[in-house]
Amino acid sequence: MISFREFLLEEEQQEGKALKHLRHLEDNVLYDGHEGVARAANFLDDANNHLQGKKTGTHFSTKYDGAPSIVYGTHPQTGRFFVATKSAFNKEPKINYTPEDIERNHGHAPGLVEKLKAALVHLPKVMPKGGGVYQGDMMYTKPDVQTKAGQSSFTPNTITYSSPTDSPEGAKIKNSQMGFVTHTKYSGKGDLQNLSAGPLTDKDRAKFSEHPDVNHIDPTAEPNPNNYTPEEQHKFSQAREEARKIYASMKPEAFDALQGHGMAMETHVNDMVRKGGNASTEGYIAHLKSRHSKALADLDAKASAPITRGSANRLEKLQAKRQQLSQDHADLIDHITKNKKHFDTAFKLHGALQRAKDVLTGVMAKNVPYGHSIGGEATNPEGAVAVNKSGDATKFVDRAEFSRQNFLGGKIQQAKKAQQDA
Repeated sequence: MISFREFLLEEEQQEGKALKHLRHLEDNVLYDGHEGVARAANFLDDANNHLQGKKTGTHFSTKYDGAPSIVYGTHPQTGRFFVATKSAFNKEPKINYTPEDIERNHGHAPGLVEKLKAALVHLPKVMPKGGGVYQGDMMYTKPDVQTKAGQSSFTPNTITYSSPTDSPEGAKIKNSQMGFVTHTKYSGKGDLQNLSAGPLTDKDRAKFSEHPDVNHIDPTAEPNPNNYTPEEQHKFSQAREEARKIYASMKPEAFDALQGHGMAMETHVNDMVRKGGNASTEGYIAHLKSRHSKALADLDAKASAPITRGSANRLEKLQAKRQQLSQDHADLIDHITKNKKHFDTAFKLHGALQRAKDVLTGVMAKNVPYGHSIGGEATNPEGAVAVNKSGDATKFVDRAEFSRQNFLGGKIQQAKKAQQDA
């Protein structure tokens, strides 16, 4: 079975070394079995200690809903300052050294051009003297800032961030030309495609300069032990202990039955989050049956296409594929049914880990400097990212809240479209 680190490496190779995907903490058990359980447990324990103000070897940072994502810094080959989108890691990258480069490479997207030009002008003002290549999210430029009812706010994507205008954060928003979150540093030798991504550490961050034109937002999740109440600590301990007992009850070979099911099980989990239910073996089987029915319907639609020369051969191939799909599906359902106890326990363990994580995620949400809302409705931060000393990474995100945020964001987009169409 592919390990979490192998997965990250594959993502790097496919996406130019940039880490594009982070798994939910509890999903580690769906993909990596016993190793995934250990990884999830260690992240939970480190987060629990971190929120109590204890030192750990894991770095926690707040996820910001910024846009666009910008790669910038000193180009390792030319030695010139550049800005770029994630395409910086493509085989044919679009690197921008001048405003003219930005117009030529991205002129089809005026909004992106404006953000990249602002980054090109202002990010050099805070760049470390030693150079380097970094990545972060644009939070706002001057025209994006709104001031109303004593609050300064900006909406880079779905979430609106706000702070009292007379607060230190509000002053930074008011006086700066742009707000930006740097979260990633690239290391290695050679061209951009040879660099590897890693979290921006406190030591790295200290090398950046300060400038009033750049509100360089620090995503480091600083703990406030006073925000971690005894009730929350007890609730976390209960879920953590429940997970321990469930895992202790599992046979060593239990996770063997789950091999190859990680992605499909995660899809079922996400589907149930959207529907407001809990993942289960019965639900997983229903999910697979629904997916199988859709695949057959697609094949039947192709088979019903108008008859042309060679149709007989095409229909034979489609029929053979249909039979193979049905046989594979029958084998899959039979395997799950025979190993139902293992799948049941895995889903229970997944749920307990998620409940423990959600407690900690809720506490982390109290330690951010901004208010959060979507369409005027209060919401929580997007979550946090944890990276340990070994380079393993995972995310602390309340899946139900994230689903609600997507729903609210979708309603806003629908309303905007309706206004445009009116």
